[in-house]
Amino acid sequence: MTRQHQPQCARRLPKRIILVRHGESQGNLDMSAYTTTPDYRIPLTALGAEQARAAGQRIRDVVAGSGNWKVYFYVSPYARTRATLREIGRAFPRDRVIGAREECRVREQDFGNFQVEERMRAVKETRQRFGRFFFRFPEGESAADVFDRVASTIIRSEPSPIQSIVSLFSSPPPTIIY
Repeated sequence: MTRQHQPQCARRLPKRIILVRHGESQGNLDMSAYTTTPDYRIPLTALGAEQARAAGQRIRDVVAGSGNWKVYFYVSPYARTRATLREIGRAFPRDRVIGAREECRVREQDFGNFQVEERMRAVKETRQRFGRFFFRFPEGESAADVFDRVASTIIRSEPSPIQSIVSLFSSPPPTIIY
């Protein structure tokens, strides 16, 4: 079979795609943080930064198996994922990082506009009753919507010699994709 007739799936794809959730954030500690701070601005906690540094070491150990390894990072535009990337990046020599790109399609699920904590709780309880994957939040999206958005990002990856892609997400993309 000639190169032009090879199926698209036979393109040079990365050896591995690693999905990473951000470290602990202020919103993980206190849900009321979302009532006063826009979701994309919720920061990491000190523990979250520590978790990210540890994740960086573990990820480097996984990808550094061969002598000629390289890595590329995709990161959600949220403050907590960008901070996680900064901490993870400390584990990687600069000459091993091909690049990093902020990719809006790997952002957190849009839960809608919840400035009132009680309303947020009530809608999440409704989601539990009707199913977490297909339930669409008012003024937001479902986990199925997130799956489609994130999968389209991964599927559209260009052929390249990159051996490892690390994508940093807010929850739930890693759990939806897995």
